[in-house]
Amino acid sequence: MDLSDPRTMALFLEIYGTLHRAGPGSTAATLRALDLVPTRSVGTVVDLGCGPGPQTVVLGQHLQDATILALDITPSMVDEARRRIVATGLSNRVRAEVGDLLDPGLPPRSQDLIWCEGAIYNAGVAAALESWRSLLAPSGTVAFTEAVWIHPSPPEDLVRWWQAQYPAITDGAGVRSAISAAGFDTVASFVLPPEAWTDEYYDPMENRITEFRAAHPDDPLAEEIAAEAVEEIEVFHANSRYYSYEFFVVQPKSRGDLPR
Repeated sequence: MDLSDPRTMALFLEIYGTLHRAGPGSTAATLRALDLVPTRSVGTVVDLGCGPGPQTVVLGQHLQDATILALDITPSMVDEARRRIVATGLSNRVRAEVGDLLDPGLPPRSQDLIWCEGAIYNAGVAAALESWRSLLAPSGTVAFTEAVWIHPSPPEDLVRWWQAQYPAITDGAGVRSAISAAGFDTVASFVLPPEAWTDEYYDPMENRITEFRAAHPDDPLAEEIAAEAVEEIEVFHANSRYYSYEFFVVQPKSRGDLPR
């Protein structure tokens, strides 16, 4: 699927861009990760790759003294995040803008908390953390989710499927190794349960695919996009014991611990 093609991207967003979430996650997972953040006082937050902003709103509601900037590269996602921010009465402290997760245009040492649910794969864990390190205020924290194997022996056909989708997938130990190589320590981590994939993501997506197909009969490109979405859901339901997302909460190593 060539998402650089405008029509392909537009059709893709008719499915993926109209859901409550743009990827696996839940309010419970966001709050659990937030509880694990060791930063005592959070005044500035940037939510990178925010999508339509469900976690942005949760952060805004629970970090009541923080100013939050949510960034996403897709304008329609930013528009939806803005709508939700206004609807929840958070626009005095929370805003959403179009921006790049690797180049958010923020001053050095300005962010107490960098948040990234379901988007770090666009850059890679090590590259993203190395890029974000300079943005963190003293004692600042990064929290992100990443796809991981949660079983030591996934089926070969599943491995091939994931290698086609995301060749960099590894297990939790592999992600922690990348975190360490980027000069960070893992403070805490936990694996998202299956319902974080289904309740707010795949179940609504199934309904959206039905509507999408009805709106685009006899359209080969639309059917290709719908079929790939159906396959993604079916692969998860058949193999959820083998993979998930893991939430990682990390902080920079002390200067003396940095690799030479």
